[in-house]
Amino acid sequence: MNMETNFRNETKIFYSAAFFSYLANGIIGPLFIIYLLSIKINPAQIGILLAAANISIIVFEFPTGLYADNYGRRKSLLISFGLFALLYSIWFFSKSFYVLLILSVLSGIAFAFQSGARDSLIINNLKLENDDAKRNRIFARLSAYGYIGFLIGGLIAALLAFYLIKSIWLAASLLNIVSFFLYLFFIKEDLSKQTSLKIIERGWHRIIKSSKESLKYAVKNKPTLMLIIIAMIFALSVGAYGFGYPIFFKEIVEIPNYYFGFLGSASALMGIIGAFLGEKLVKKKGYYFTISSFAIILLALYLLFGISSMLWLAFIIFMIIELFINGWHPIFQSFLNKFIPSHIRTSILSLNSSATLVSIALGNVLVGFLLTFLSSNILIIYSGILFISIPIFLLYVKMNDFLKK
Repeated sequence: MNMETNFRNETKIFYSAAFFSYLANGIIGPLFIIYLLSIKINPAQIGILLAAANISIIVFEFPTGLYADNYGRRKSLLISFGLFALLYSIWFFSKSFYVLLILSVLSGIAFAFQSGARDSLIINNLKLENDDAKRNRIFARLSAYGYIGFLIGGLIAALLAFYLIKSIWLAASLLNIVSFFLYLFFIKEDLSKQTSLKIIERGWHRIIKSSKESLKYAVKNKPTLMLIIIAMIFALSVGAYGFGYPIFFKEIVEIPNYYFGFLGSASALMGIIGAFLGEKLVKKKGYYFTISSFAIILLALYLLFGISSMLWLAFIIFMIIELFINGWHPIFQSFLNKFIPSHIRTSILSLNSSATLVSIALGNVLVGFLLTFLSSNILIIYSGILFISIPIFLLYVKMNDFLKK
């Protein structure tokens, strides 16, 4: 009974921390680009800031993972939340591009300390390693609490932006402090099973060998390589859209700053519906049809969004785009897993994640530069053209899969 009570209490803390973490992201995310524009940071500089954060995540993902494995996932999370709380408070006072660049790099490091550590801590503390049903239920609810947090965060962002847009940083800082104290006082970790640093050091050769094996497999196995390329193309297009649509709404549709909070909440709502839509469509039509259809539909939606100038029409198209973007991710990840052998699955997925982040980082710099010469609506239309290549690559994957059978 005591163990069951502890399980329930810890689960509630993990749910609460996820809610507050996504609540902070829901406040910052919808207004980030708009805030930077308000303090006279130009699009090219914004692209560099976004790229710096993504590159920082790639560079520090592995070292922070080693830290978590050796010194504890809870400590890693405490560093992450504490660093985010500090950095967000500095964002509130900063306007210099070079200071913001340093903050972006440090924000990437803070995210890297959190990436993977939370899930590992939850699995270990709640003893979910061998209980698929319970593990799936816990992580589904974590995702649900996250979406709810992001949705409410958008509404709070709208309220804060109506009065003082830069107050979003203090709100996000406070929420990360809440998450910090939740883990500090209510979550414990058994460090007796932590991997020793010497074992980790001896494992470097094995890790490098495994990485080489995974890279070699990805290059030689054409379907896997094609799917990683598709993931990069999708990330590049969606990244360009994510960069361009705030500027589009601000400069072409001319909405006030606080409207962007509502857009963030709408995006979160569409995320919930989109994931459900993708799952149902795959069951009826299969992966190839669903993924190809999503790409073609997004191409058409980008075009319609780029030529719309009325607020109500742009908002409706925005909602539908968010629906299909959020519906894409879970079905594509599931499809990719189908082509990866179990013994190198983690390495291939890490490779795919790194390739996607590189694509986003390069895209951020390119888009920021292009926005100096192109209007945001033209850029969105051009980025939609990238979706044409996805059904073509998928056809190759399908033919290869068919020949193997």
